[in-house]
Amino acid sequence: MSIEPENTETSVSRIFAKIESLLTQAWQETGYGSLTVDSERISPTRIKVIIRGSTHYRYIISVKDING
Repeated sequence: MSIEPENTETSVSRIFAKIESLLTQAWQETGYGSLTVDSERISPTRIKVIIRGSTHYRYIISVKDING
């Protein structure tokens, strides 16, 4: 299933909101946290965003997570 973004700014804002939520969760659970964000274009209209945390945390953000 592919969902075209409303616009680039909205999509980026939603991704950063999810990243902020994940980092806050890591801080609350462990007292520390670090996330690394990588991205790559997988098609002309889609970009894959990869979020890496410590060895204890790994997150995959789905379209459902971004769109609420």
